[in-house]
Order: sequence, then structure tokens, then C-alpha cells
Amino acid sequence: MDFWSAILRTLCFHAAWHYAPTAAELILTLDGGKEVDSRELIVDNSAGAQGDAPRVEDLGEVLSALKSEGLVIEEGGRWALAEVGRNILRQIRERDPFQPRKRRQAARVANWLALSGAVRFVALANTTALGNARDGGDLDFFVVAKSGTLWTTRLLGAGPFKLMGKLPTKDRTRDAVCLSYFVADDGLKLTAHMLPDDDPYFRYWFLSLLPLYDDGVGEKLWSENRTVIARHPFARRWLIPPDFQVWPRCRLPSSIDRFLEPLARAFQRRWFPEKIKELMNRDTRVMVDDRALKFHVDDRRSEFRDVYQALCRKYGISC
Repeated sequence: MDFWSAILRTLCFHAAWHYAPTAAELILTLDGGKEVDSRELIVDNSAGAQGDAPRVEDLGEVLSALKSEGLVIEEGGRWALAEVGRNILRQIRERDPFQPRKRRQAARVANWLALSGAVRFVALANTTALGNARDGGDLDFFVVAKSGTLWTTRLLGAGPFKLMGKLPTKDRTRDAVCLSYFVADDGLKLTAHMLPDDDPYFRYWFLSLLPLYDDGVGEKLWSENRTVIARHPFARRWLIPPDFQVWPRCRLPSSIDRFLEPLARAFQRRWFPEKIKELMNRDTRVMVDDRALKFHVDDRRSEFRDVYQALCRKYGISC
């Protein structure tokens, strides 16, 4: 693998979504490019690479060389492109005090969701998962539910937050609970949810998920999406941080969800906002069926991809 290009390529995307990874995050998200042989992929916390697979030890030497050339900078254990890194690092420092509050709120939400026996996996996503959420930002969640319970899981999970006025609105986003992405455990392969012709945001989003509850289905979710992470040879399956792990004392039986499923489906489809109805199943922004409920109306993945590709061209590397 060409580590020089891989490091720059990876930092180009992190710059696009305004993040400076730690050394560990840089390794775990390292993007070897389209030419990476799938045999190089390291999965499931293996002890190391075999054969001609890339070695982590080689990465440090290349990082030092890039730093000497003035192409990248390092501060506080985080790495970034030199031309944009100072602003990104300052932003992370400014946002750092908000993260404990965000994580506490997220743990409460995950604990509520996990009360349902139909819920199998709850993860934080996007900036809160990265520990880089702005004070006024919401909390994004990704949820896996048992097949045949998706609509009820969403209704019972989001309903209380709707009644309490804690779902995101145009005027309220601070710590709002965004429950806009549910999948069933018989629809864990997410490649069909990606943009055509590569979706770098989705790849990095998937790698950066922060599980708060997992009944064991996380291993299958990871293995079902080998193609999503095929360009990232050092990617490892997520682990639940002990400080944020959620284990409800009791759980409602999933049979309740299955019983209510037809009613929950009819109720929610009837009250979809016009924008959801307009975009539903036209592309991967809004996906509505019994295996996936994905409501990303304001989807900026194409914007991030454009910025990322422009940066790659600037540094003379392939995307």
C-alpha cells in the first residue's frame, strides 16, 4: 500500500467533515484507495496482518516524513492537513467541554430504547460519536431492531421524545434526539443505502459509530458490511466503551412490538410530513420499507464528497 497517499487521502476526508483524528483513529480509518486488495482487510480484532498485508509500523515513518514536508500537522495527539488543521483543531478544543453532557444525554436515550426487547443495537453517530459535537447540535442515533418490529420500535422509541418536545425541529436542535435511521436485523447489509460511485461519508460514518447497546448483533452488522469497509485495511469492529455501556434492568418482550406492528406502520405512514412523502424511496436519502427507515431529508453526503474529491485532486492523489 502507498502509505503516503493513504494518509493524505484519509486526512482529506477528515478535513471535509471538519475533524482531526487521533493517531489510533487515523489508523482505523486509513483509506488505501480503490486499489486496495480485499485480502488486505483486517477484521474482528485480529492480532495482525498476514502475508503482504500493510503494517502499522510503516505508518509512523510516513507520518513523520509528511510532517517534515509541512503537509500535515500534529497537535495534542491529533493529525490534520496543515492548510486547514489549525482551524479544525481549534474547533475541537472549543467543543470539547460539551462532550460529557452530550454523552450523558445519549446514554439516557440508549437506555430508554434498550428497554424494548425488539431493540438489538443502539449507536451514536456523526459528530457526537466522534466527540466533536457543537453545543447546539443534536444527538444522532442508529438503531437495529428485530425483523417484524421496525415500525413499532421507532414509534415507541421516538414517541416519548416527541411528546416532550425533544425531537429536532427548525428552532430546536440543542441535545435534540434524532431517531432517523432504523434497520431490521434481516436487512443489515447497508451497501444499498450508499450513494452510487462511492460514498466516503457513509464509509467513515459506519467506521465511527459508537455503540451504547449491543446484544451481539453488532458482529453480524460488521461482517455483513465488509464491502463498505474494504478500502480500510486496519478497520476493526467497534467495542462498547465501558463508561457508556447500557444494560437495562428489565426489557419489554418483543412480542408486543410484533403485535402492534401493522398499526404502527399505518399510523406513521399516514402522518409523514410532505417532504418525506416527496422523497420517499426516490434515492438513498429517505428509505421506507419493513427493513429500513431512513429519514435524512437534509442529506449533505454529496457536498462532503465534492469537498473530499477536490482536496484529493489538490494533493495529486486518487480518490
